[in-house]
Amino acid sequence: MSIFEELNLRRFLNAEDTFTANGASCMPEEVYRAMREISGAWVDLEQMQRSTGEALARLTHNEAAYVSAGAANALTLCAAMAISGGERETFLALPDSSRCEQDQVIVLAPQKNPYCRSIAASGAKLCWAGAPGEYLTIGELEAAVTEKTAAIFYFIYHGAALCPSLEAVLELAARHAVPVFVDAAAQLPPAENLWKYTGMGADLVLFSGGKGLAGPQDSGLILGKRRWIENMLALGAPHEGICRGSKVTREAMAGLYAAVKRFVSCSEQERQEELLAKCAQAQELMIRFGFLNVRLEPFGPVGQSSPRVLGRPAGVSGQALRKALREDGLLVGWEEATGDISFHPQMLTLEQTREACRILETRLRAEGIRPAKEE
Repeated sequence: MSIFEELNLRRFLNAEDTFTANGASCMPEEVYRAMREISGAWVDLEQMQRSTGEALARLTHNEAAYVSAGAANALTLCAAMAISGGERETFLALPDSSRCEQDQVIVLAPQKNPYCRSIAASGAKLCWAGAPGEYLTIGELEAAVTEKTAAIFYFIYHGAALCPSLEAVLELAARHAVPVFVDAAAQLPPAENLWKYTGMGADLVLFSGGKGLAGPQDSGLILGKRRWIENMLALGAPHEGICRGSKVTREAMAGLYAAVKRFVSCSEQERQEELLAKCAQAQELMIRFGFLNVRLEPFGPVGQSSPRVLGRPAGVSGQALRKALREDGLLVGWEEATGDISFHPQMLTLEQTREACRILETRLRAEGIRPAKEE
């Protein structure tokens, strides 16, 4: 009996996105192989965290790297390092931040999102610059900086259109000697983002290990300046303290290393060509079945450089079609504002994309929708 039968689980093909609720990405064989190999032995976990970080730093052209227990935990860890200053007793007292000389971190209010709670979990006091839904000027951001400011957090995707550019924020922060931590959890591809933001001057940048990298879903990747990573190595899991409950297994470290190695070895041109080939299958099907305003978008649902196909189905609402497809074992996105279906094949192989298109065609026919010309 399979694990699916034992646990009464349904299989899905994921043409929606690398959302955690969908299980994020599926790991390739290279990642499984590394995890299996390390799982059969005991290692010094602190040594492995350091060695893995050094290897990841070389692969990503960064000073240093650290494997966290997911991207949300990376936010907590970065904030904890900022307000504690890397001082052991201060760190061990967290989330009680009364010992911290600088206990505030700035978050740009237009970028407010649920993951800000992970920052607050460290004990840091969130200081909002500007107002949610309103444009934030660089002057307003500067006015929020005080002697209590330990760091500025910047989210690449959330609310970025209403905020100063990362370049402007980095310039301001440098004038005030305040570190900037960048959340780019889902901003892969392209691979160059692994070194782009740190190259611009960000102190730390964090990514999800289980999204574009297709590594273990419970892993995260922190890249940046060595002094911050050294503090994480000294104080983060498996040591006691606020992050003890966010332990990183040897399997997750090995799996993430294998995933990053695989990801950076593929040329961006090859990656994009494969993604476009998968999109072409869905685009042709949508056009053939009379979808309206069928178009190729160059970015995924959270802004990553991963093309997808959108179109509004004729003869059935996009919301109803999406619900029916889920019952058929296919996950697709739905744009509430336009009624469009979003087909995003980043997580699918070419063979799985063909199967996803077959499921979509079968469902359309079941809804009484026929192609303009039967072949």
